[in-house]
Amino acid sequence: MAYTHSHIMASRRHPPSRVIIELDEYSSNPTQAFTFYNINQGRFQPPHVQMVDPVPHDAPKPPGYTRFVCISDTHSRTDLIQMPYGDVLIHAGDFTELGLPSEVKKFNDWLGSLPYEYKIVIAGNHELTFDHEFMADLIKQDFYYFPSVSKLKPENYENVQSLLTNCIYLQDSEVTVRGFRIYGSPWQPWFYGWGFNLPRGQALLDKWNLIPEGTDILVTHGPPLGFLDWVPKKLQRVGCVELLNTVQRRVQPRLHVFGHIHEGYGVMADGTTTYVNSSVCTVNYQPVNPPIVIDLPNPRNT
Repeated sequence: MAYTHSHIMASRRHPPSRVIIELDEYSSNPTQAFTFYNINQGRFQPPHVQMVDPVPHDAPKPPGYTRFVCISDTHSRTDLIQMPYGDVLIHAGDFTELGLPSEVKKFNDWLGSLPYEYKIVIAGNHELTFDHEFMADLIKQDFYYFPSVSKLKPENYENVQSLLTNCIYLQDSEVTVRGFRIYGSPWQPWFYGWGFNLPRGQALLDKWNLIPEGTDILVTHGPPLGFLDWVPKKLQRVGCVELLNTVQRRVQPRLHVFGHIHEGYGVMADGTTTYVNSSVCTVNYQPVNPPIVIDLPNPRNT
């Protein structure tokens, strides 16, 4: 039986002091990490985790709640997406194919047509131009792995974030809306040399250490280990072990929204956090997965 959000909120823990997350011994092998923790701790089995049914799009919002509409991995394929009613839109990255300025402008125009009170957006590995270090390395290369991107002049992409005028863009940063503290980060484990890729281990842990305690909603592009991160074709778990430990042991947000692994679309919960893989596109880049709606009770101080 799926958890209800009242169960999740009731059991949410508040650690009294900062927990230090250390590098996991299985950091470099997420499939091995999943197997070890599952066998020895039952960490990914009921009752520790459960699948959760998202809120139906036509369900009335309860009084005193905020409705979040979660999407990711739209890849410039937004024309046919049926967007439901809500208060806050969260897009967990990969809103373009390559991060070309023309794609960003098109996405921004689409955002401007949506009625949500707040729209929160992070980048993903496909937003190449948002990763300045990636772009600096790309234009130095003798071969063009991404021809249409590597031919861009720096003045065409250096301020690409400024094209997002119809949303709040987060990159290792936070914002508070409707009393909810929301933190966004685009990084994910190395994935064939795309944007915002970092080696598994300390490099990613350094990024996750920036996430502040007291975060209500965490938005990352990639998933944590064991939550909606299974790639059937490769028979592998690909989520980040350090992100999992940061979420479960230190930050403990109410909601964690991500995407990146198109095959993982869905919702899970561990009794404290609701995990949403909001990938709109399938593994074949068909934008058929509906936006996921989550209702959260408003913070008491609002």
